[in-house]
Amino acid sequence: MAELRIVSLGGDWPQAGPGWQILPPGADLARISADLVLVPADSAVDAAAIDRLALPLIVGVGAAPPRPYWLDRADDYVLAGDDGDAIAAVARAIVAAARPWGVAEQSDASQHLSGLSAEAQRLADALSRLARENDGAAQTPVSAPLVRRLIRLRRDRDRHFPAELFADPAWDMLLDLAAARMEGADVAVSSLCLAAAVPTTTALRWVRSLNHAGIFVRRTDPLDARRAFIGLSDEAFDAVVAWLRRFATAFQLR
Repeated sequence: MAELRIVSLGGDWPQAGPGWQILPPGADLARISADLVLVPADSAVDAAAIDRLALPLIVGVGAAPPRPYWLDRADDYVLAGDDGDAIAAVARAIVAAARPWGVAEQSDASQHLSGLSAEAQRLADALSRLARENDGAAQTPVSAPLVRRLIRLRRDRDRHFPAELFADPAWDMLLDLAAARMEGADVAVSSLCLAAAVPTTTALRWVRSLNHAGIFVRRTDPLDARRAFIGLSDEAFDAVVAWLRRFATAFQLR
């Protein structure tokens, strides 16, 4: 593949092959020539100047607390522990794909993106099977308040047991996105990470894997083209609703 010109605006990240450029502080961003930009998630660089570049944006998330602004504007992420091959895979996916967050089929390159890829693909397969099933619970009504109640019960569990004992960020995010879709609400990545109830880097590894597995989809904010919202694919939403119907039928929650 042709050399990618990756411009890094800070952070100690492994180089993703040839073409990597690191700009010195105070460099004139208007004069750069690049394919994409890598910005640390805690960066205080001029956000408006980055937006004006109109280049794909990778956000690097390390140990420092991220700024929600960057999380919600990223085309993709590199995370602490990613090596040069992983960063290169993210870069190639962004540049080559028309929809960088909508890759439903795992490629060789995407296997570098996260150790969770296999788990995410198994989850996608399970959701696909569940969405196709039809049983006696098919007509049981479900609603956003039911989902929110279930989420609150899951968080209440953390009052009695160590939170990490039952950490299940993928399911927590699926429930949050299902409830938001029922409510007609938009969910930004920064908000979704909070719903996962795990460290931000862990949540983003799941977000990245579930995007590449086709479970999550990315939609551009109609009021701000650089900002994006995350939602469930139709098939994933149908599967979550199918499970919720079984749950409501079994426990007859009112």
